[in-house]
Amino acid sequence: MRTSLLASALSAWAAVTHVAASPLRPMGDLVKRSPDGNFSLYDYGVAARAVKLFYADGLAYFGTPSDWTYGSVVTDVTFTFSDGTISTAALTEGVTLPDETLLYIRPNADAVTAVGFTGDATPSDAVTDGWIWYGAWLMYEAASGTLEETFYVQETNVTGVWQLFWIPSGVSSSGYTAGNVRDIADS
Repeated sequence: MRTSLLASALSAWAAVTHVAASPLRPMGDLVKRSPDGNFSLYDYGVAARAVKLFYADGLAYFGTPSDWTYGSVVTDVTFTFSDGTISTAALTEGVTLPDETLLYIRPNADAVTAVGFTGDATPSDAVTDGWIWYGAWLMYEAASGTLEETFYVQETNVTGVWQLFWIPSGVSSSGYTAGNVRDIADS
């Protein structure tokens, strides 16, 4: 039941919000799954092509890491999925991330919050588990069993780079663009 409701909601959402910019797959392949092996995450809708996620000083951005000249640790990353968590590893030569660097959101904050990676400055309310996929879409499954997919992006002062945010339902998303976080780069 939940899958068919989700499929209907995603179909309507895709038709309304991402008509030309998002190369969405047909809804017929929308099934709950777990990605195997290493993968990347991409955003659809902010550019004419999929834009890859990268790590910059503990926060998540979409674009090309070499374009981001701010901060001290900036790297392309790869991910693995296990038991509802998403582990992160650096791909840039000479850059290492601590073992068990995990992707997090702050779903219980009643505010716009940056999506980030665990490390020295992890917020106390960061949540690293509960990740699931339906088709290629990354979603969060709350302890209550509800599915949430409230990713948003905001353009930075660097052309072609967007920061990833989590905006809970009921919080204003003014100034942000809905994000489509997926683990597939093609259409």
